[in-house]
Parts: sequence; C-alpha cells; structure tokens
Amino acid sequence: FSLFGKQEIGLHLYNQNVWIFHEGLMTATHNISLPNEPALVQELTRLYEKFLEQMKTFWKVPDLAARRSMYSQEILPALTAIKDISQQIIHLNQESMVQADHKTRELSAHSMRTMGLASIVGIALAVLSAIRLQRAILQPMESLRLVSQKLGEGELDQVVPVSSKDELGQLAEAFNKMASQLRAYRRATTDQLLQAQHMTEITFSAFPDPIIVFSPECRINFTNPAAATLLQKLGKHLPQAMQEPVEQLLRGGADYLPIAFDKAIIIRVEEKEVFFLPRIIGIRDESGHLFGAAVILQDVTRLRLLDDVKNNLVSTVSHELKTPLCSVRMGLYLLLEEKIGSLNSQQIELLLTAREDTDRLLAMINDWLDLSRFESGGAFFSLEKLNSETLVRTVWKDFYAFVECRGSKLLTTIEPDLPSVRVDIRQISQVFSNLLSNAVKHIRYGEQIMLAASKRDDKVRFSVIHQGEGIAPQYQSRIFERFFRVPGTESEGAGLGLAIAKEIVVAHGGSIGVISQEGSALEFYVDLPSISPET
Repeated sequence: FSLFGKQEIGLHLYNQNVWIFHEGLMTATHNISLPNEPALVQELTRLYEKFLEQMKTFWKVPDLAARRSMYSQEILPALTAIKDISQQIIHLNQESMVQADHKTRELSAHSMRTMGLASIVGIALAVLSAIRLQRAILQPMESLRLVSQKLGEGELDQVVPVSSKDELGQLAEAFNKMASQLRAYRRATTDQLLQAQHMTEITFSAFPDPIIVFSPECRINFTNPAAATLLQKLGKHLPQAMQEPVEQLLRGGADYLPIAFDKAIIIRVEEKEVFFLPRIIGIRDESGHLFGAAVILQDVTRLRLLDDVKNNLVSTVSHELKTPLCSVRMGLYLLLEEKIGSLNSQQIELLLTAREDTDRLLAMINDWLDLSRFESGGAFFSLEKLNSETLVRTVWKDFYAFVECRGSKLLTTIEPDLPSVRVDIRQISQVFSNLLSNAVKHIRYGEQIMLAASKRDDKVRFSVIHQGEGIAPQYQSRIFERFFRVPGTESEGAGLGLAIAKEIVVAHGGSIGVISQEGSALEFYVDLPSISPET
C-alpha cells in the first residue's frame, strides 16, 4: 500500500503486524528448550532490530521511486532472512516434538507390558487369598447367618461358637449376649402381656354392653360375657346390618360411629325387642396400621323409648296448640280488617305485633309437626322423574321474586348434560325455600345468590352459594340438628328449618351439607341420586 501512495493504510497494517511479531518473538525468547535454539533466536532478534531501523528510514522517504528502490534492495532481503530464520526455529521444534512422541510411545508400551504382568500376578494372589478367606471368614459368617435366621423365627435358645479373638469372635460374643438379653426380655414381656390380657378381660367382662373384637380377617378374637350371651342367642352370627360396616372398616374404611336412633339395630332377646346402637372402632397402632376392629353394642332401648315419648309429646302438644292458635290468628285478622268496628293507631300497632307473633308461632308449630311426621315415617312422598336443569329453573322461577324483593339477585349456573333425579317437587322445594331464606338473611343488601347444579360421581349436586358470614368448623356438623343455632347469630324461628331439610333430603336417598371457609363463599349443597335415561 505504501509503495502505491496509500501510506496511512500501509503504516496501520505495519504497526499492527509488527506488534504481533514482537509478541511471538518474546514468547520464543522465554521458551528456549533446545541446544541450537539460542543462536537462532539471537540471530532472529538481531535481524528484527535491523529491520525496524530500516523501516524507520523507509517511512521517512517521501519519493515513491526512492522508496521502491529501498524496498527491493534492503527491506525485502531483510524480510526474507527473518522468514528463513523463523522456519529454522519451527523445523527444530517440530523435530524435537517427533522425537519426544517416539520416546513416549516406547515408554507407554513398556508400561503396558509391565502392568499386564503385574495384573496377572495380582489376580493369582487374589484367587489364593479368596480361597483362604473363605475358610477364615465365610464359614463363620454362614454359621452366624443360620443362627440369626433361627433367632428371627423365635428360637431364642441359640449360641454361636466363639473360635477366635478377632472381629468375628467379638461379633459372635456380642450376638450371644444379645440372644441372652432377648430371652430375658421375652420372659419379662410374656409375664406383662399375660397380666395385661388378664386385666383387659376382667375390665371388658365388667361392661354391661356387648363387646366383640374382630381380627383383620374378620374373625372373632374376643367377646365379653354380655357379647357371648348375645351371640349364643343369635346363632353366633352378627346381623347383616352390622356385619357390613365391620367388613368395610377392615378393608380400610372409617370408624362407624352413628348417633341417630334410626341407625339402631333391633334384636329380639327373650321375646323382647332390644335396640342396640353399634359403635365400630378400628384398633390401630401408633403408625396407624389396622390390626383389628372393636364392636360395642350400646343398649339404647330405654333412650329410644324416651325419644319416641318426647316426639309424640311434641307432636301431640303442637297439634293441640295449632287449632286454638289458628282461631286467635283469625280473630286478629278480622280485627285488623275492622269488620266489627274501627281501631285507633295504637290498637292497630298492638294487633299487628300480635299477628306477627302469632304467624311466627304457627310456623314454628308447623315445623314441629313436619319434623315429627318425618321422624315417625308418616310423611308421604310422591316421587317423579325430573330433569336436573328443569328442577333448577323451577326453583329459580318460584323464588327469584322473593330474593329480589329483599334487594338481592338470584343467579343460576348449570353444567350441561346433567342426568335426571327422582324427587317430590313439593317437598324438595321446601328444602330450597329454607336454604334461600337463610341465604337472604345472612347477606348484605345487593349481594348475589348463586343456585348451581353439577355432577358428582353418581349424584347431582344442587348448591346455594353466597358470600355469607361463614360458619366455624366446630359448628358445621351440628347446624342440621334440631333447635341448634350458631352461637353469636341472631335468627328468628326455633332452629328446625335445616333439620327438616335434612330429613327431606335423606328421605330422597341423598345428603345435605355445608362448605364454609373464612373469607370465601358459603355453600349449602344437596346431593341427590341420579337416574339413568332408561329408568
């Protein structure tokens, strides 16, 4: 470039490549490892320094003709000399590398032969050592294994012969000591178990209620005297209504702990009907492993009789109160209509209060009568097949005006292709009426109530969902009991609405429940059995 007038480009390339060559020369100077290499590097350094001086003069020559003459006479021969010396250095190092590689290969082959011979000798020594170790170690270990196996099978009278003082001998001594301690522990434990078993049998024998203990294979392992007497009268077989919960629990089910008298089992004993409420509890160890089931038959004959008397009394009293209460209610309505004379404002206010109290009292008596009728089995149900979506639409049509007049909105959400259910539309409407009335009472003005229907296995779930106050977990299982109210809530009525709703749903073969978490929506649901399209 500089010979053709492009001195700036030529000078830039010259400076760039001179620096690269300078770094390479410094590397070669500090890495001299061959005998003839110092003289070559020294000569290359001398030529390089001479070349630099020539180039300083070259860049100062302004005339291009003179510069070309200097390049051909001085610069080019210097570059050729530098290149020749560099090639000699490279060739010298390449020959050294070839010789080193050859020596390395010879050393590697010698090492491989030596290692192969050493491996053969090592394998031979290992085989000989293994033969000797078999006698010294394996035979005592086999003896120890056989004795351990018998010990695990319960034969604690085992002794391992001690034939040496080494680690195996110490292991045999420790094993013999352990077996001795196990024998002593078994004797002590056996005595304690016998004593505990004796005390347990005495304790269970004192119980007046029959107690039966089953093994995991559903065989009877223990009975107290009351249970033995009962089984003897029953032909040593439990009633089918109690056998099924026992088998279900032993298959991994939950404990069976009914509290309602309708779960009681009727057993005829000495020409008398005795009502037993079964309590089936799984016998588990600390890790939760099931190894049996205990059945306690609580005699609730007297309690059931008292409950029947109470229900009959409530029904009778409610029925006797209903007739005069209706007469009083009719009189109040006639007075408010002013058929027999005009009333002043104070009289009207008193009569309105009395009418409201009378209506509320009459509704409470009707609830008592309905609940008594359900519990006694006197309620009549006219079941009919009804599409689930149609049921939701019917409930919405009957109650949306009632909800909206309270300042709320009743919305619906229905899953597609829901199966049909078999219901008494009049009775099931009473359930939704109760749930929607409770929802309206416990939401703020303007909030929404959702009436939903969805599929749940072989049932259809109908839900009433709203943003309520929530129900504490300890009260969720009790809100369907008669006369129960969540503490701290203000509500009218006697607390029978949810109990009646539960009786109606159970009579339909379904279940009712609540899902409530703090800060989330409150859901009351009714699960009804679905029926196939062909039914």
